[in-house]
Amino acid sequence: MELAKQKERFYAGIYPSRPNEWEVDEIFERLTDLDNAAREELLSHVGAIWPVSHSLCFTYLTEGVNALEILPVDLLADWVRQILGLYEKKGLLGARQFMGDIDRFFLGPLRGEAAVRFDEISARMVHYIRGVSGHSLELGVSSVPMTDTRTIFLPEVLDTFPEKLNNALFYKLLISLQWGHIESRLFLEILGPDLIARDMFACFPDRKLAMDIFSVLRFRQVFRWLELELPGLIRHSRKLCIQLFKDITRKGEEGKSTVFRLILMESVRCREDAYGLSPDFQLRWDGEVNEPSLTGTLDMLTDLYAKIARLSGSYKLGAAGMLLGKFDFSRAEEVIALRRKEDKDKFVAILTSMLRKQDGEENEGTESGNVPAELQENILLLLAKHQEQNRPEKRDEIQLDNDGLELPEELATLISEIEHDLGNLPEAYVQAAVGLAGGGVNRRESGACEEGALFADKAAHSYDEWDFRRGGYRADWCSLHEKSLNPVRSDFVSSTLEKYKSQVGRLRRQFEMLCTRHRFIRRRRHGDDIDLDALIDALGDSRAGLTPSDRLFVRLVRDDRDITAMFLVDMSNSTEGWVGVAVKEALVLLAEALEVVGDQYGIYGFSGMRRSRSELFHIKHIEEPYGDEVKGRIGAIMPKEYTRMGPPIRHLTKKLLETQSKVRLLVVISDGKPEDYDDYKGQYAIEDTRKALLEARGCGVYPFCITIDKSAHEYLTHMFGKGNYIFVDNVLALPGKMAEMYRLLTS
Repeated sequence: MELAKQKERFYAGIYPSRPNEWEVDEIFERLTDLDNAAREELLSHVGAIWPVSHSLCFTYLTEGVNALEILPVDLLADWVRQILGLYEKKGLLGARQFMGDIDRFFLGPLRGEAAVRFDEISARMVHYIRGVSGHSLELGVSSVPMTDTRTIFLPEVLDTFPEKLNNALFYKLLISLQWGHIESRLFLEILGPDLIARDMFACFPDRKLAMDIFSVLRFRQVFRWLELELPGLIRHSRKLCIQLFKDITRKGEEGKSTVFRLILMESVRCREDAYGLSPDFQLRWDGEVNEPSLTGTLDMLTDLYAKIARLSGSYKLGAAGMLLGKFDFSRAEEVIALRRKEDKDKFVAILTSMLRKQDGEENEGTESGNVPAELQENILLLLAKHQEQNRPEKRDEIQLDNDGLELPEELATLISEIEHDLGNLPEAYVQAAVGLAGGGVNRRESGACEEGALFADKAAHSYDEWDFRRGGYRADWCSLHEKSLNPVRSDFVSSTLEKYKSQVGRLRRQFEMLCTRHRFIRRRRHGDDIDLDALIDALGDSRAGLTPSDRLFVRLVRDDRDITAMFLVDMSNSTEGWVGVAVKEALVLLAEALEVVGDQYGIYGFSGMRRSRSELFHIKHIEEPYGDEVKGRIGAIMPKEYTRMGPPIRHLTKKLLETQSKVRLLVVISDGKPEDYDDYKGQYAIEDTRKALLEARGCGVYPFCITIDKSAHEYLTHMFGKGNYIFVDNVLALPGKMAEMYRLLTS
């Protein structure tokens, strides 16, 4: 009887979307195993889930019966909240996975168990892998570790070990192993110069066995290489590998499982007394790290396959398979082809700019339609010589007719990457640049210059850098290059104004109130006219025998705003995605508002790599009108490299001091702490940035920070001072917060 009432209440809770009765009957048959209180609690959440997804609701009821076998009834509401949250993020499949393993995904974290999620460590690990590799690698999610040579894919959750620290370390090891596969040029050798993914395992009867043996060979090679490159990581993670390899051989199993286990144990230099690896299965090649060629590896694969295939028993690698990963050569083929095109276009654009600049210096005052043949020949000969010698000291400068032409670090780095990829710098790349430079093509119209391409405006500026460890400056330590963003044609500004239409109107009205205005100040001793109210009060006081006030005048006062503001925008790679879009939207709203109030303002972006290439990107100069050019540059803002804050702060402070304004404001917009590729990290970077801000404040410039870093409070107070920053925890709220902050600072 009670079950029938509950069924009616179920129908009432999902009204008007009434499902087929046979579906409900099937569900309620399963619910009969629950006691009445548990059934009531389970059904009480139907009203919240059904409007979101009918399929999700049926899955919830089905899995809920199993869940209540181990889940206390009072935790059911929390479980439902997490189900709905996961459904919004990852859809029905993600929610079903969560419900399907309640102990792992729900109860385990409540018990404080050791699972580590990808989104917990991804931000930290992307800086780690870029630091050790020197390349802008990305991280993504996949069920099995793999790479396409640009992105390293990792599992969404790791709970392989009972300790959280070990699971975090395991993530780091998996990332490093995939980087080793990239660095070893495996994908380039497999795909060949024509970039065609060949199926190396088609000739083996047991394709999976051949792939696993190949993965074992690759793991051994990369692990030994990492022992030299990252000895600390390998020292701490070797025990994790051994623990996983021990699980390969199960009790009573021998044959294939044992051989896989022992080969992998030997690969991490773990030799057990209980087992000995037969000489037939020992891997031999010259040296400990020197890898065999691809041909040699395939020969070893063929030999090992023939021997292991004859062994009895099956094998199951289990969690050890995470260390071996997966090789997707088809995906790598697409990514490498795209990267080569990008590298070529970038090389051609930079070298074309250099040639035009050099040609312009040699033919100043004359029309230059073609790059001189002698200059072309020198460029070709000297770059060829650079390729042959391939010595770092030769990359710093090349000679053109005995006059030094500095080779930008960006170009030198790009040449190294192209040579690492192709083995040499193709002459066709250089000829393409010479052709564009000689053709007199306008930079803004050239197809070689992608949207957002950068061109140097001015010579480098040298700045000191504060070293807190010795309590002094490093003289002329950093070189800052001021550059200009090429404006792009896009509807970014117009779409932003449409998106925030109501907010823009409100901001304009608020900022109009800040404009210069005339007002009367009453009850003054001196003024422009008599204050009648004050005069009447004075006469009344006099007749009453009181001493009358002498404040009998009104004065006309004009409120003049004398403010110059500089906005310094973080363009480091960590701003990629929603953060970068929100920053650009905030700049659009702020510019629209500032045009109303009439304050002078400039906008600059900053990024760079190492002390020799700190970069400041001109978006709007102080005296420049807010027109289509500036709007195009705002649209061209994109993530670059690292976050060295000291030099751009010092440079903009210098620019602000050149103005005559009474109020000089420097607003830094960043999503994280200062950091660069070299030793500009941690306390060193924080102290130098703090020193640059103190220098600005000492000169009469008021610095302020807007940050989106969730852990920013720890160091921002030290750098900017209490009350000199705001923290925006929701990036979507940044545009409104930024304009409101400026209004409060200057009103």
